[in-house]
Amino acid sequence: MKKTLRDQLEAHPIIAAVRDDEALQFALSSPVKIIFLLAASLCDLPQKVMMIKDQQKKVFIHLEMVAGLSKDPAAVDYIGSAIKPTGVITTKPNLTATARQYGLQTVQRLFMLDSLSIQTGLKMVRTTQPDFIEIMPGIIAKVIPELKENTPIPIIAGGMISCKKEIITLLKAGVLAVSTSKKELWHL
Repeated sequence: MKKTLRDQLEAHPIIAAVRDDEALQFALSSPVKIIFLLAASLCDLPQKVMMIKDQQKKVFIHLEMVAGLSKDPAAVDYIGSAIKPTGVITTKPNLTATARQYGLQTVQRLFMLDSLSIQTGLKMVRTTQPDFIEIMPGIIAKVIPELKENTPIPIIAGGMISCKKEIITLLKAGVLAVSTSKKELWHL
């Protein structure tokens, strides 16, 4: 039986959030199964994705963080047809439907600043139906139960996570996985 991405995240809940080439090399040799590519240029993107796939790891490209790539459906067309990652991460809800047309998994990134941003985020994901929600900063475990109560979409926590205790707290609060750029946490 083929494991779904959700199954893989349940078994391996640490996601490497990679911002530079050094971190990418570290992530490739780490036990993480999923890499969030948070920095790349249009020129080096295909090579980076191929390197990740060659290590049998899943790769998600943060659309707004690829230099030289616009933040519109044409960018998703290019990513989906030419690069073919596992999925994309975006703060732009209009890109989710286009990503799905290419069979890409989608992570909707939401910034939790106040109670209004929670309600706005919930309204957005009800409309766009991403595969996953990533809340930022990930250290705000107290909003997770409210989000889980109001949407069946699996939640990933990311941003400002710096220790094992925070990861445990977030997993206990109900997130499916945690994305972190702290290399020392990728081996947990």
